Amino acid sequence: MILTAANLITKVIGLIFKIPLTNMLGDEGMGYFNTAYQIYTWLYMLSTAGLPVALSLMISEFNAQGRSRDSRRIFRLTLLIFSAVGLLGTAAMALFSKNIARFISADLSYLCITVISPALFCVCVSSAVRGYFQGHRNMLPTAVSEIIEAVCKMGIGITLGLYAINKGYPLYQVAAYAILGVTVGVALGAVFLAVTAAFSSKNRQPYLAELAERRSEPEHVSNGKLLKGFLKIAIPVMLSSSLLSMSSMLDTMIIIRRLKETGLAETAAVALYGNYTAYCVTLFNLPPVLIYPIVNTLIPSVSAAKASGNTAKVNLFVEKSLKLSALIALPCAAGLGVMSEPILKLIFSSEESASMAAPLLSVLAPSVFLIGIMAVTNAILQASKKLSYSVFSMLCGAAVKAALAYVLPLVKIRGQYLNMYAAPLSTMAFYLTITALNIFFIIKQTDIRIPVFRIFLRPLVAAAFCAVSAAGSYALLIFSFGYHKLFTLISIGVAAAFYLLMLILLGGITKEDIGFLPKGDRILDRFGFLNRILR
Repeated sequence: MILTAANLITKVIGLIFKIPLTNMLGDEGMGYFNTAYQIYTWLYMLSTAGLPVALSLMISEFNAQGRSRDSRRIFRLTLLIFSAVGLLGTAAMALFSKNIARFISADLSYLCITVISPALFCVCVSSAVRGYFQGHRNMLPTAVSEIIEAVCKMGIGITLGLYAINKGYPLYQVAAYAILGVTVGVALGAVFLAVTAAFSSKNRQPYLAELAERRSEPEHVSNGKLLKGFLKIAIPVMLSSSLLSMSSMLDTMIIIRRLKETGLAETAAVALYGNYTAYCVTLFNLPPVLIYPIVNTLIPSVSAAKASGNTAKVNLFVEKSLKLSALIALPCAAGLGVMSEPILKLIFSSEESASMAAPLLSVLAPSVFLIGIMAVTNAILQASKKLSYSVFSMLCGAAVKAALAYVLPLVKIRGQYLNMYAAPLSTMAFYLTITALNIFFIIKQTDIRIPVFRIFLRPLVAAAFCAVSAAGSYALLIFSFGYHKLFTLISIGVAAAFYLLMLILLGGITKEDIGFLPKGDRILDRFGFLNRILR
């Protein structure tokens, strides 16, 4: 719950940050900003994505076995190793920033890449400390550090960007000033975690107590053996996470280059990419925040049920998790698909840029559903100890994404290049490939059954009514009274009401579903009408 709350807060702050940032930098400036940010994100995933998970698992296991000395040893060992990895990554980004920018055909983004490079070292340190705290089931430091990063990114980034604009600096330098807020935010988050760890009561044990621990622990485990156990867990998770983040990275590496091959100038290509990432990707990333907590809960639940041999309980967890994800993701995908332009105009001030991004967001919208189901199916494979299949699915998805991102920009339809439409189309193919393969492997390699029609059919029909009611009510209001931003919110409210009504009428939500929620029986007792209208 703490991490979910922190994720929601940071996403809201991130959205608030993107609105003035996009207005300040425009499409071209956001292209420079997001180019550097996507490179940093991918290198971060590649370096440390499996670190907090693996470290928290090992520390919690050692603590349960009374091996607190080993838990501190593995923390110190991983902190040292990944600090070195972060230092090397920072140096590589800073020294080769111009080469990286030239490779992705966005030469002027080199300054943003250089400015954000120190964040890679800081985030490596943060990941190790977060894994240590999570291993002790203390999620608060991680949550606070994430909020510190988000607040500083917004406040410092906007302030420095405005300073650069007032000084009359060129756009690529303004973007570099703005992205400095990310670097400072990550650094302050790392400082907070380091100070918290240093003053943690768990770290202030007397020397005699540590000597007693050394005598009581049954055997000495070498650093090599500790590291081997750590990497055995971390590498598959790291590969999956880095391949997942590669979707955006492939857009950065391929799309701008291919756009230039259609005859666009570099500034025009960067502006198209910046428009897509600032407007479409920002909204696309919001719904999954509500689904990831389901994934975090599903892994230990399925693992425990499988360990006890309770197949019925495993299937129940899987079915309810997939259904809840579909109930969240389908109306979000439908709403973004049919209301893309009104929603973008509601949030962002540039109506011209919002209108340009709206068709791209409509194409990207189905991927909101796919990423939700992909996340849950990945968790099922991980809980079933089928990590290699998850990695294989990711590799296949990345291959499909790369091929389409390369080919589609130069495809002509009715005499027009697809251009930037290649990004949402290849992204949809990426998630569809992974999801389809994950479901195939779950059916073939596990004893888990996924009743596809029972889970997805009713929410899908209800989501279709949601989309029709949203578009219909919005068109009616505009026709009757003219355009107003308030009509977007009214239409969203109408669509939500229709969605819930259709779910009830179709039996998409049942008493069993409510009872499965925390304090579900109390909810049914308190709201007696639910017992009368639900099946």
